[in-house]
Amino acid sequence: MEPPLWSVKYSPQSWDDFIGQDRAITQLRKLAESGSCPNMILHGPYGTGKTTAALLFSREFLGDAFTSNFKMLNVRNVSGYSVAQAKRDIKALAKLDRSERTELDEYMSLVFKEVKSELNAKGRTRDPNRSQLLQGAIRLFASTVTVSDEKVKVLVLDEADALSGSMQQALRRTMEIYSDVCRFIFTTPTLAGWSPAVISRSLSLNFPSVSEGDAVPFLSGIAKKENLEIDSAALDAVARESGGDLRFAVNLLQIAAADGRPVTETKVYESSETEFVKSVRKMLDLAISGAFVDSRKILRNLLGVKNHSPGDVCLAIQRNLIRKRFKPQALKAMLDRVAEIDHRLVQAQNPFIQITALLASIGRIASETQ
Repeated sequence: MEPPLWSVKYSPQSWDDFIGQDRAITQLRKLAESGSCPNMILHGPYGTGKTTAALLFSREFLGDAFTSNFKMLNVRNVSGYSVAQAKRDIKALAKLDRSERTELDEYMSLVFKEVKSELNAKGRTRDPNRSQLLQGAIRLFASTVTVSDEKVKVLVLDEADALSGSMQQALRRTMEIYSDVCRFIFTTPTLAGWSPAVISRSLSLNFPSVSEGDAVPFLSGIAKKENLEIDSAALDAVARESGGDLRFAVNLLQIAAADGRPVTETKVYESSETEFVKSVRKMLDLAISGAFVDSRKILRNLLGVKNHSPGDVCLAIQRNLIRKRFKPQALKAMLDRVAEIDHRLVQAQNPFIQITALLASIGRIASETQ
């Protein structure tokens, strides 16, 4: 068997296990203890504990009713689920080996049957499309009655930034209709592009990037438990390269330690050379050289296709700029511009437009200082 992922092995099991999220965790803990569950949006960069916090809150809030009154759906997985797969009925799925089917397969089979019946009742004979299946997957769980009279149901929509504008409008209506029996918890890297109507109906909790000061002691603890030989410079490098993504930091530490030899700063940098890092470096180099259109194409792929967090892209740009040999005045101007754009992203402004403007500014500053 393959060794377990450390990011799973050392994921939080209780409120006290969360790192660098004191404000959000304190609020969630108080809500759970008081038996209160509003609709919530947990927003912040990847690897900050949003999904785990939503799961832990739901367990504590629902108690014994958790198994029957809880569901988590990854919006990207559901929206990408093919109609052909969903058409398989329960009998067909039952013939498959357990390793060949998932809980999502079984749920989407029920969803397809339900949505198909609704369409037939309206005189529509065609199969539902993916958008209709996504709406049906949310509505099916929200509309059924709770098993426990004392508790509402909790539906966690993970990676909910994948919801389109029209889907959010439909979701707003679903939230209103089933407000007596279901609460929604959304996880998303940013509030940019979210409907004000959904935001106004939800409690927003921010999960900021984990600081290096918080990450290093946590990583050091894992290193001791795994009997790793690692120096402080390497630990600092892991925290720095992760950019506040604790999950990535733990995965990076495991990769650097995979050969069983001492973990050094050099090994950390070699292990962190991901496709994302390479893409951001290429994008930045193109912007600096004046190839703005090609740079923007890479950005569109990072945000629209690969679905990387705008905050992560901004952070990667900043780290790449610091490593380049610009004159101090030029570097300061670029970093000031990064900070300005990052602030705009926090204010929920359009990520593609804002980072495109950042790349244009960097190219202009670079050309003026040559």
